[in-house]
Amino acid sequence: MLHQPNKRWTPSHWASWKPFGLGEQYPNNYWEVFRAAWVNRDQLSYAWDILNQGVCDGCALGTTGMKDWTVEGIHVCNVRLRLLRMNTMPAFDSKVLEDISNLKNKKSADLREMGRLPYPMIRCRGEKGFRRVSWDEALGVISDRIRRTTPDKLSFYLTSRGTVNETYYAAQKAVRAMGSNNIDNAARICHSPSTAGLKAALGVAATTCSYKDWIGTDLLVFIGSNVANNQPVTVKYLHWAKKAGTRIVVINTYREPGMERYWVPSIPESALFGTKFAEDFFLVNMGGDIAFLNGTLKHIIENGWVDHSFIEDYSIGFEELKASLDSQSWEELERISGATREEMYAFA
Repeated sequence: MLHQPNKRWTPSHWASWKPFGLGEQYPNNYWEVFRAAWVNRDQLSYAWDILNQGVCDGCALGTTGMKDWTVEGIHVCNVRLRLLRMNTMPAFDSKVLEDISNLKNKKSADLREMGRLPYPMIRCRGEKGFRRVSWDEALGVISDRIRRTTPDKLSFYLTSRGTVNETYYAAQKAVRAMGSNNIDNAARICHSPSTAGLKAALGVAATTCSYKDWIGTDLLVFIGSNVANNQPVTVKYLHWAKKAGTRIVVINTYREPGMERYWVPSIPESALFGTKFAEDFFLVNMGGDIAFLNGTLKHIIENGWVDHSFIEDYSIGFEELKASLDSQSWEELERISGATREEMYAFA
């Protein structure tokens, strides 16, 4: 049975007495609220509808606006606020695409903030830029190119940002109707390494728990991950995990500030004083995490801390693992990991 979080305020968990993390955290979540309101001032009502009823354009959190089905209260982060303008921005002046050489030095954020594409445009070989075409002409060009090739030479690629599963389903059906199975998306490419790793390590190509399982567990370990920056919605769960007595440890090449402390905007206590997260950081070399974990395993085995019944019931290849660890010297593990034998023992 997992421990339940303490609902009372806990000053020992506070990151600072300075309210709202002013000057302590960038980007500041509260400044981002005012920034989003100002940037979307021409479409405030629609922007609110997107936040309150839409899917997050960053991580596609849920389909219930700023809520999910796990933890009560709202979920909103600076990533979603920054991307909100993608839904409300007006069309840009198409003249800016008449000569694309002027766009070469712009960053991706600058290009995105130019506005929305107002209508189909085309650029032929040798031309300086794009010109406007009708939908009929645009679709005619695409369909003509498809007819002139064969299905085995067709391929399609979909973006993953804020795209719901229904869109993927319809797209892959359309591509198969053309006789091709060459369709891919950014989400698969992004997560294929973790999918392969999880399948090999756990037998399942996905997580075996939910965020809610973090709350009250004994220990949470983050390896090479900065969820406060990359998946900011998770910090709400980390806050409640800390309140339930969960210990948080980070193994990384850098002491990420967001993993030390964070001001969670949707929780009044954390919004005012922040929340301290990681109790311990174990700093390793780039690519040194496996060596660090191997050293940890050597300590666990040498000290008899192995749960043999769990190993026998739920794992394979343990004897091969022990043989591999026996061939790795402490000096080699320290050199590759960048951590000391004592640090590996402390983590074990």
